[in-house]
Amino acid sequence: MKLCRFIFLISLFVPLGPLNAQHPIVLAKLNEWNAAAPVLSQEIIKIEIKKTAKEIYGEQVACSNSDITIDAVEPATADRYAFNAIARRMLKNAWFVTARLPGCDLAPVRYMVMQNNDNSIETTRVNRGMSYAWDSLIGDTLPAAQLSASVALERDGIKCGSNEKATLGVTRIAAKEPSLGHSTFGIRYSGSWTEVWPIEVCKQTVEVTIQFTADGDGGAFTHIPGNKARVLP
Repeated sequence: MKLCRFIFLISLFVPLGPLNAQHPIVLAKLNEWNAAAPVLSQEIIKIEIKKTAKEIYGEQVACSNSDITIDAVEPATADRYAFNAIARRMLKNAWFVTARLPGCDLAPVRYMVMQNNDNSIETTRVNRGMSYAWDSLIGDTLPAAQLSASVALERDGIKCGSNEKATLGVTRIAAKEPSLGHSTFGIRYSGSWTEVWPIEVCKQTVEVTIQFTADGDGGAFTHIPGNKARVLP
């Protein structure tokens, strides 16, 4: 509670921008959390991801027997979901892990691996494909991307009910500005980039272009040009 109150006071008196997005005391706390709960071993990460992949992709023989390659592991401590849970002592730490399991999915897949206070592990899938957007940013942006896809379908005369389930396909990074900052504990505090998110709904795929600009405070401003949403043939 003291940490949460302190962070709230910092937000009142210290303007958070791209150059001072992380107050030194908050940055120290992030480093402290990562020192107290260092990254899990590759063996544990692989076991957890294979278990989660089995739950997502089912009992396919190819998936169950698939080799796994870990492309990247980084702390997700600054992601809003993880940060709030750790501050409330619900988690010890969390990591973003990009892995390849060709028997399950031809695309690289990013997961969030979370270590609970009792040392049990939970793992969720963040996205398929490549993306600079972190977990909470994807959650914030997805509804607007789905709405843009619905508008594109309507524009092309394709009927699709508003209650139809829409899922995110394999994302890709279309462009990045030279100003784009490095990932810091899982998020980017400065710069801009563009991604293409395929929204799969009503047996159609709509590619939605999203322009991101980091807001310096753990989130990002987004712009979704409606004229760039494209229904694939």
